[in-house]
Amino acid sequence: MLLPLSQLPASLLPALAALHQATMPTLLSDLGDNFVLRYYQLAQKDPTVIAICALETSQPSPQSPIAYALGSPDPAALNAQLRQPLTWFALQLLRLAFSRPGVVLQLARSVLTASEANSLKPGQIELTYIGVAPEARGQGLGKTILAAFVESARAAGYTSVALSVETDNPAALALYTRFGFTITQTFREGRYHRHRMQFDL
Repeated sequence: MLLPLSQLPASLLPALAALHQATMPTLLSDLGDNFVLRYYQLAQKDPTVIAICALETSQPSPQSPIAYALGSPDPAALNAQLRQPLTWFALQLLRLAFSRPGVVLQLARSVLTASEANSLKPGQIELTYIGVAPEARGQGLGKTILAAFVESARAAGYTSVALSVETDNPAALALYTRFGFTITQTFREGRYHRHRMQFDL
């Protein structure tokens, strides 16, 4: 069952955050549970965010998320909301500085080395995150959730969907290419080599 993030019960947000961490090895996941959960809480309230969740329906209640796709016309603005309130953000960073100092360094580096390749054109929305639970892979769910995201973006009036993907992620590249995304640029961001891809609506 597909459901917009805005309609997902708040009680399922921790499960969605856990799914994100299990499927998306990015800086947000490295920052830990509190940051990921807060990100999805903020995204759920942000009217500019387009996000779709797939829920497992073969199991008895409570249902659990097994796939997701999330995007924004301004990902930097959504990320900036994580820094508010400042006291919460400072406390989380202080904890990380003692428990995982490398992550704090990675966060600082990402701010300093952000690539212009990730900038959006007028009418574009960024597909920021997409993931499928390992046990649900191989059933076409990635294509289904991607198609639902693209259709929601089209219905919202966007003219194209943009995304960045690591060049050494063949499964994701195959999914996007089969769907019709094209590579518009290849660039380096920090230690990562990425393709910039686009799908016109």
